[in-house]
Amino acid sequence: MTSGGDKLEEYLDAFIEMAIEQDEILPRSVPDEEEYLELFIAHSLDEPEQYADVVAEGSSYSRPDIKYSKFVRSYNELDPESGIELVRLSSATVPPDGFNVYSEDATLLCYSLSGEGEVVISGQAVRCRKYDCVWADCSKRIQFRSTPGKPWECAFVRIHGHMGSPLYEILCGTLYGKGLIQLTFGAGTRFRSLIWQLLSPRTESSPGADSIYAHLLLALFTEVEVALVSSSAKQVIVPDIIVAIQSYLDRNYPSSITLDALSKQFGISKFHMSREFKRYIGKSPNDYLIDIRLDHAKVLLVDSTRTIAEVGHLVGIPNTNHFLYLFKSREGITPSAFRKQRI
Repeated sequence: MTSGGDKLEEYLDAFIEMAIEQDEILPRSVPDEEEYLELFIAHSLDEPEQYADVVAEGSSYSRPDIKYSKFVRSYNELDPESGIELVRLSSATVPPDGFNVYSEDATLLCYSLSGEGEVVISGQAVRCRKYDCVWADCSKRIQFRSTPGKPWECAFVRIHGHMGSPLYEILCGTLYGKGLIQLTFGAGTRFRSLIWQLLSPRTESSPGADSIYAHLLLALFTEVEVALVSSSAKQVIVPDIIVAIQSYLDRNYPSSITLDALSKQFGISKFHMSREFKRYIGKSPNDYLIDIRLDHAKVLLVDSTRTIAEVGHLVGIPNTNHFLYLFKSREGITPSAFRKQRI
């Protein structure tokens, strides 16, 4: 039975044999992972002349200065439907003359740790400064190049295999549909913390490191998915009068409030008010008021010894039978049962 390291070496050997001529293969006696990694990168890059439209004539390829590298094969065990075969984690300094990346079946996430540069994909240049994240489909042919005089240090997560996890439908759809995802994750964000953990030698030496890497990658992909969902959500501007009505209900829930009273208070037709309130808040004024009252009732049930009747009265529902009915219909249990199951 081969070890994890032997399997990785066999995988790289097979990849290199398919990518380069036989006389260019490193001898088996070379055990250093970084040398394998550099050869792997070098032969997955296109020649500069293929980029005449985006690369200055006469420019040449220089290898990125690799600071750290780690291969992870365990993610697929955590997310079997992901389509991910191998993940390479690395940090490197991008040279000013850049390097080009191409692979039919890989994507590459680049997170800018310091400095600045550009990611060129399909002839379009995307500026990257500190905290910027670009995730690109490598089949689109990509170039990374730093801004002259501003050394660009990046974290890279290269994913081999067609990523199609049902957990990340928006991520995968955007990545393969547009070919590029561009986001920003600043200082203090969970995404940035996850990047540092993935690149930390301490993580590599931890007990159960394979499982840790898989869960860190799962969390990283989730952060991107959440960011994409948030950015795609429409920003709805709620009218001032609806905000005012909502605030009034929040403050005055213990009082007796009717639609007619609200209509008179704010000088608006109760039918128009109900329609607009539901449109922007997602529920009618009456349902919103009931939810507010029951939320406060749950707090009193847990944090006080008041009777059920007293709790109902304090939150604006003085009829005990009506309070019992509303509570059970909304929460699924009676107020007494809720109080007994509290933690």
